Amino acid sequence: MSVLEDGMVLTETVPGALPKQRSRWPFFVCLALLAPIVAYVIFKIPEWQNDEKLARLEERVSMLALPPDTEHDLGAAVQGTVGLQSGNGNHCDYLVRMPLLTKLPEAEIVRYYESAAIEGVAGSELSGAVYINPSGSWRDGFKDVIVEFFDGGHEAGFDMRCH
Repeated sequence: MSVLEDGMVLTETVPGALPKQRSRWPFFVCLALLAPIVAYVIFKIPEWQNDEKLARLEERVSMLALPPDTEHDLGAAVQGTVGLQSGNGNHCDYLVRMPLLTKLPEAEIVRYYESAAIEGVAGSELSGAVYINPSGSWRDGFKDVIVEFFDGGHEAGFDMRCH
């Protein structure tokens, strides 16, 4: 111990007696490992939400009553997509396609699905657009038909498929 001229006392400390400064590298390693996981979840949650909306729309379309002399194409199921289907940028579109086989005249099947109304993603009414294969069908007496229900212009959020 030493005493200075102004009365201050200096003491010597043993190096092991000083408090150790904690290393910060574990914090930064955890942050580096967690950041991609958090970012993944932030961007996947909107996709999962939009997939759920699409699944409900597909269910409503598949529950729609078929007109007479019409049946589901056994080789293909109802198909749906969500993403940027029309126009450009920053909105989500939902498209559901239903493949059918029918014996009905073209005008009658078109009239049936254009007048059909199902609830869209946000509650609006949707009608179907009908596309008929001009070359017939693999089954005699039937026509291949695709009925599409389109619901567009919804908020994209962080769903990257909609940007």
